[in-house]
Amino acid sequence: MNPFVLARVEMTSPRPAEQVLASLEKLVRDGFEAAGRRFRLFGGRRGRYFSMSLGLPLVGGAAPVLRAWLQDSAGPTRFDVSVGARLELVVFASFWLLLTVLGGGYQILLQLRAVAAHQATVGAVLEVLPGIAILAGLLALGFWLFRRRALHDMRLLLIAFRQALEADPAAAPSTAAPIY
Repeated sequence: MNPFVLARVEMTSPRPAEQVLASLEKLVRDGFEAAGRRFRLFGGRRGRYFSMSLGLPLVGGAAPVLRAWLQDSAGPTRFDVSVGARLELVVFASFWLLLTVLGGGYQILLQLRAVAAHQATVGAVLEVLPGIAILAGLLALGFWLFRRRALHDMRLLLIAFRQALEADPAAAPSTAAPIY
């Protein structure tokens, strides 16, 4: 399981791919309304790939990003959709994990060398562990906060994407199925 991915679904539309992609571009340009509020989206299309977010790039913070890939298929237009963390958040969390593992491991190694040279006791090795636990705890807290805060935005993004796929707002909604 990828801790940075909140949802993965496959969505279909009876409309041709170019009409759907034009609807998605219009959605990003015009925004959408949900729950009595108006939302502005950021994102765009690159070939068969489309992405959108409720937050600005680089300063969007924990706002998740919806990424959709148009699939080659006969029949209805199909998208593989995933909603997950921004690239900045992935890089920051990866750096923090690297810092925790390498920094903590190096400190333990230094203390073990001091113990081997009879310059410190085994208790000195144990003194390093709380610092490693604090760094790991902060990382776990950050993941928990991201997932908790991003669920609402994820639902809004999926609703907006689904509405853009529909041929007619009065028609039956597009189908969504989990990807395993």
